[in-house]
Amino acid sequence: MGTEERMDCQHNQITLYTAQTDEVVHLLLEQEYHYVKQEYIVRKYEEVSAVFLQAYSWYIENAQRISPKPEEAESAIWTFCDIKYLEYHSGCQILKLSVPLENAVFFRMSDWNKVLNLRYIGETAEEEAIFAAKLAHYGIHYEGDVYTTPFYPQFKKELRDSWQRLFRYNQEIKETGSYLYPDMQAGLWYLDRQWIQQIVP
Repeated sequence: MGTEERMDCQHNQITLYTAQTDEVVHLLLEQEYHYVKQEYIVRKYEEVSAVFLQAYSWYIENAQRISPKPEEAESAIWTFCDIKYLEYHSGCQILKLSVPLENAVFFRMSDWNKVLNLRYIGETAEEEAIFAAKLAHYGIHYEGDVYTTPFYPQFKKELRDSWQRLFRYNQEIKETGSYLYPDMQAGLWYLDRQWIQQIVP
């Protein structure tokens, strides 16, 4: 599955990177903790926020079974194991964090993008192609249609069930401190000021 790399994982801590707005960084330094509110997601995605909120809602429901969600958290904060995967915009700052392993929920960015786009996550590309071909047989050419319409309940169940594979690498990473893919990311329920190792304007 690719070249295995070691994470910076000592004393049950892991180095992660996140890009946050100047406003969020200021509040974090001032208040010690930062939690995501649903309004941030709506503001970010604007007219397509309804679709993304479905994916985020599924993530929240399932990720909190891995790492308990504080009541204050309405969604997750995305962090990355490799800084090059950050979406960095003007008005943002990059935070280098040292995070306790139990606070992180690990998954591949490519798998999360499939959830965001209401697509099937297969164990292999072949399995994904088989699911797509099955839908095509019924005249369905976009997998998301089985999620957003009431006409395909069985296919919708298969699609949602496949999303459990989003978390397939989480336990291995926590047990070994290593990962097999460069696009690993982690969801956190909050940011703690004490986790900050470096701020890059």
